[in-house]
Amino acid sequence: MTQMRTIESVPFAKELAAALATPGTDPMRVAEDFFGLADLFKENTRLARAATDPARSVADKQGLASNAFASHVTAATLSVVKAVVADHWRHPADVADTLEVLGILGVLNAAGAQGALEQVREELFQVRYFLAHHREVRVRLSDKSKGDAHERGDVASKLFAERVSTWTMRLVRRAVGRSNHGRLLHNLRRYAQWAATMQDRLFVTVATATPMSEAQVERLRSILSKRYGTDVDLAISIDPEVVGGFRLRAGMTAIDASLASRISAARDAIAS
Repeated sequence: MTQMRTIESVPFAKELAAALATPGTDPMRVAEDFFGLADLFKENTRLARAATDPARSVADKQGLASNAFASHVTAATLSVVKAVVADHWRHPADVADTLEVLGILGVLNAAGAQGALEQVREELFQVRYFLAHHREVRVRLSDKSKGDAHERGDVASKLFAERVSTWTMRLVRRAVGRSNHGRLLHNLRRYAQWAATMQDRLFVTVATATPMSEAQVERLRSILSKRYGTDVDLAISIDPEVVGGFRLRAGMTAIDASLASRISAARDAIAS
């Protein structure tokens, strides 16, 4: 089994990891539980308010969760939900987003249990790369006026199901169903980054105007590994708008060393 680590920056990731460690727990079933709960909390604002009401005691909110969900979700899922509702929430709508993320991590844990995290990470990037270079398809999948989440997910399945693993396809369908314009590529990248983090690796995306040689790729990988003190996974794409140089994103760090950005800066300086 692939050794995975908890993503400390994601709320309740530790609680999820502990729940999934319970013998006999199916991480994909837990993931589907969280997806269903995320949809429920998003649609039922009254439930979201009740489960996060600061005027109610923790025991009361946890009792509400047990009464509402115990017969519908696994014990592992319920244990995490109780931790979620026990927390302080300024905005009830944030609960749905948190449950959504826990569902994504559940799928990644399921892949990791089968030693497939690296495969899923690579497949996510390949899907993202395809959508980045096919705007009409990307718009079709992320435009909510083109159909509901299930219908757009079916379109995604027709495109990718035979080319990617079950775990990747589940993540792609979820990204398509939950992404607005401009967010689909971001969400796919975020999922790939989490997969890398769970393997204690840094996921770095690089955009260049022309293909990099193998020697250039390895030199960049070596530089980044030394800088960040960890193994690095490079996802390199070709973007003619870069013109020259590169654009790089590593975690929360973004570096724009492209000729296009320098030209833009020069124009701004002249105009000012």
